[in-house]
Amino acid sequence: MANLAKLQEEMEGYCGLGMYDEALGVLDSIRLKGQEEITLSFLRTRILRAAGRYAEMRKSAEKLKERCPNEPEAWVSLADAMRQSGAIIQGRIVLQEAEKKFPQNSHIKFQLGCYHCVLQELEKARNYVQAAIAIDRTWADAAQSDEDLAPLRKKS
Repeated sequence: MANLAKLQEEMEGYCGLGMYDEALGVLDSIRLKGQEEITLSFLRTRILRAAGRYAEMRKSAEKLKERCPNEPEAWVSLADAMRQSGAIIQGRIVLQEAEKKFPQNSHIKFQLGCYHCVLQELEKARNYVQAAIAIDRTWADAAQSDEDLAPLRKKS
């Protein structure tokens, strides 16, 4: 299965219909190596998130981070899995470790802003969001609509 874009579209279709087990079954039936296998692992994590299966998502994200410690999105996925399973402080710690490893990654900074905002640490949140936007202006649009950042928009 070399066409990962088609596969991703298929998985989105299953998820749109709430057919998460079917989507995961398709992923389980595919055997790939290298970067394509890693892409499947990211896709699995996204499906588990959409299904609300956060304990499984966390296990999948932990494996992904172990296999790909130099991939920033693996760290973001693990932090998200922790947050979704009720461990937002642990998720923030993962992101803080990731920030040390990837100091110029705008997604990590944006996520740290979101976590700090949810924890009512608004000044830290604002600083992280501003840092993310300074690195990549596309985060400015996300900051205007991200639910986590609503307290920042109210206070502005």
